Amino acid sequence: MSSLLKQSTRLKLAACFLLLACVCASCVAASALMPVGAQTYECAVPDAGAETRAEITVEAPGKTYVYRDKKMLAPDHTVYEQIERRNINAPLEEKIKTVDKCLAAGAEWREAMRYCFPLLPAFVEKIKTEIDLEPKDSEIAFRPQCRPMFRISRSECGRSVDEKRLYQDIYLALRKDGKARVTLKPQTLEPAVTVEDNIKLTKKISSFSTSFSTSAEGRKNNIRLALSKINGAVIKPGEEFSFNGRVGARTEKNGFFVAKIIVAGEYTDGVGGGVCQASTTLYNAALTAGMKVTCVRNHTILPSYVPPSLDAMVNSGASDLRFTNPYDTPVFIKAECVSDTARITFYGAELPHIIKTVSRVLSRTEVPQDKELIDSDGKFTTPDTPAGTRVRVSYGHAGVKSEAYLRYFSRSGKLLREEKIRTDAYSQTQGVVAVKP
Repeated sequence: MSSLLKQSTRLKLAACFLLLACVCASCVAASALMPVGAQTYECAVPDAGAETRAEITVEAPGKTYVYRDKKMLAPDHTVYEQIERRNINAPLEEKIKTVDKCLAAGAEWREAMRYCFPLLPAFVEKIKTEIDLEPKDSEIAFRPQCRPMFRISRSECGRSVDEKRLYQDIYLALRKDGKARVTLKPQTLEPAVTVEDNIKLTKKISSFSTSFSTSAEGRKNNIRLALSKINGAVIKPGEEFSFNGRVGARTEKNGFFVAKIIVAGEYTDGVGGGVCQASTTLYNAALTAGMKVTCVRNHTILPSYVPPSLDAMVNSGASDLRFTNPYDTPVFIKAECVSDTARITFYGAELPHIIKTVSRVLSRTEVPQDKELIDSDGKFTTPDTPAGTRVRVSYGHAGVKSEAYLRYFSRSGKLLREEKIRTDAYSQTQGVVAVKP
């Protein structure tokens, strides 16, 4: 029976609140909307000078807000009855008693105060709008071409008005004095990300280098250009990185030069030759950074700049290098050329372990005999070259079958586990020697 009584009381309060908009709207705009000569109603209360009406001063940080309770006029009899029933125009003492009854019936603080102070919520909302401030997180700006590479902004605390506490403080102050003063102390909102949090995300977690000192200028240009396009990449948690998507098509329009590429197991000239060395350098740095490789292919011929099963062949068509960031924090990639060395470094949150790569050769054939090419067109020799001179065009390669593994070590150097990541086969190819006829 008690629960049914409380439920009935709540339903009555809810029904009264449905008329709140009508009351407020009619009070605020009564003079503008009421026709000339229309009759208005006032509660039968003593003269304003003979009764105590609420005046609330809220002292907030840097601001002062004042609420003055005034009588409300009713544009019709229905609204007048609501004003009368809710003691909206009653003396302060009666209004406080009405709030007490609402609280005893189970109403929330805001609802109980609004019942006979209908304009108070707008006053509180104004305070919240002007005082509330969202906290500002620290942010990382990654600019690998600058010093320092990482610019970390300061975080800032926010603040929030505890609405329930403010209604309580106003109520308690009014119980003591009709001209009440309340000191507002907003809650401090801590930022989700601090400077200290972001500093932890800028640790060096892997690095890998390859040399291209013996390459022709066209190939060197292509490696440097590809690295410049990778430089500064940021991979968000769970995001996939695509080499082709980042570097773009290898065309002369995009700045790539003609250099040696591998087609059908043989070296030939093509635009973008050498870019595979950039992708291979990135691949090895990604492996030791703990990235999850989702797409990688080996060359048909074993390249000279990395061990077997640790290369990454790419082209502008179907062959790509892709990997995802498995961590819940971002990783940052710095790609650079130091003299004739390609170097790629990953930065992020420090890993709990150290990752190393291992290449294992399962079988290797002999290098086949060279194929001789009579240089009748003078492509590899000059008119002054003596007859019978032999000029090496390319070296032969043994056929190789191999595997690659990742080895995980603790920070103290203890081997934790070993994981095979791929098995590959590289073709046996003849070297080419041009002979001056």
